[in-house]
Amino acid sequence: MDTEIEIKFLVSREINGNLPDLLPSCRILEHNRQHLANTYFDTADLGLRRLGAGLRIRSQNGELEQTVKLAGSQVGGLHQRPEYNVKLGVHNPDLSLFPASIWPAGADPEALQQGLQPLFCTDFVRHRWLVELNGTEIELALDEGEVQAGEHRETIRELELELVRGDASVLFELAEQLVQQGGLRLGAVSKAQRGYRLAGLSPMPELQALEPAALDPGESCEQAMVSLLHQALAHWQHHEEGWLTRSDIDWLVQLREGASLVHQILLMFGERVSLRVNSGWVDDLLWLQQQLSWLDRAQMLAHLTADKGHYLRRLDCRKSLLRLLAEQQQSLPGEAALRELLHSPRYGRLVLGLTHWLYRQDWRAGLTREQQALLSAPVASLASPLLEDSWQTLRHSALGADELSVEQYIQQKGKLRRNLMVGLCFSKLFAEAERLGFRMPWLDILRGIEDLDMLSPLPELVDKLEADEADELEQWLDRKQGFLLEALEQSRRQALELTPYWR
Repeated sequence: MDTEIEIKFLVSREINGNLPDLLPSCRILEHNRQHLANTYFDTADLGLRRLGAGLRIRSQNGELEQTVKLAGSQVGGLHQRPEYNVKLGVHNPDLSLFPASIWPAGADPEALQQGLQPLFCTDFVRHRWLVELNGTEIELALDEGEVQAGEHRETIRELELELVRGDASVLFELAEQLVQQGGLRLGAVSKAQRGYRLAGLSPMPELQALEPAALDPGESCEQAMVSLLHQALAHWQHHEEGWLTRSDIDWLVQLREGASLVHQILLMFGERVSLRVNSGWVDDLLWLQQQLSWLDRAQMLAHLTADKGHYLRRLDCRKSLLRLLAEQQQSLPGEAALRELLHSPRYGRLVLGLTHWLYRQDWRAGLTREQQALLSAPVASLASPLLEDSWQTLRHSALGADELSVEQYIQQKGKLRRNLMVGLCFSKLFAEAERLGFRMPWLDILRGIEDLDMLSPLPELVDKLEADEADELEQWLDRKQGFLLEALEQSRRQALELTPYWR
């Protein structure tokens, strides 16, 4: 058995010709070019996939080899999976050639064997370099070709860095050198996963809202932090992949939610971890959130212009407004700029840095005894103080004042989002009825503030309208804002009287 430790990049442009020039610090031990044809097998009911396993037969230089990869772990673009390889004489899979001990409990290899059938193929040229860096050997494999499922085709352009021998940290060091050149994006989806989707055997990514993590009151703060960070990064990368497939703004909003959750988790556990958390990728995390700060405005404009301006249907000046709003939409970043962002050196460094930090468990480096004790304490001992502190911050903000204006409500949107995100992280530690009874009114208030903010682009257009249209818009805005403000004030007064569920 081998355990793969590899970093996978998806490549946005041609890099084959200059890849050796990107490895100045490495000693190239081998370089070759191979044509690889792979057929992937499973049963009709995807019995192997349900076990977290993948089976393929690879044809290379006239020789056949079957490989089974079992369930492993994946963080960011780092993949670790047990792998078993066996030579074959014919192009038919034979599960009996693998050791019986490799299969998880409940698996029936004989039954699986009876139902195996080819599902899809990958066909690509691999440019391979075996390099040595600081005593560590790493294989670089640049794959260019396609996934094929029936008549469906999808391009493959991937760069994989696999640890052959030595220190996995050197793998990340080399990956960071390559990322600095741009055009690379850490890939969380394997060729097999793409094949299953192309064959219609696995669903396309679906838009998802952030969900509470399944924390247990008895687990340590360290375990909870790691679980939360894995969930946040998975949410982030799921929606990154989804946006690249569908280019819908809602996917970017959820990508940003994942990045914001990572930031919030680091703030919550900051006193319990090593100062290495303050490394360069944390600055990059703040940079990314700033790069995506225009998404709120984009959502507003999309809402106001949807269905030919249905929201503005009662206004005679609707056509004029739609023309002006469309001009604002044209000034937002386009798809090409966003794809460039997701393949940029700084974005790549951010995801790679976070992945490396999680892999090496850098938060443990140089901890004091007090920090070690805090990190090993039950997460329940942290949750209530954090929730109380966040609640007091909210109560002493403008949201705790006697009365708020439209502008004051909108200014508190970010603070309320952060407060609710803290609650989301620890939701499963508390009784559901009490938790929802407290959180739902504040979620309604956040939605009300967002409804108020949706109107924000419109006052800016008053001066660009004819006098009669400007008067109509101002009167309409006064009525809309007044109605929303009245509802918000009533909801907020009631919500402030609720007893917090963590006390």
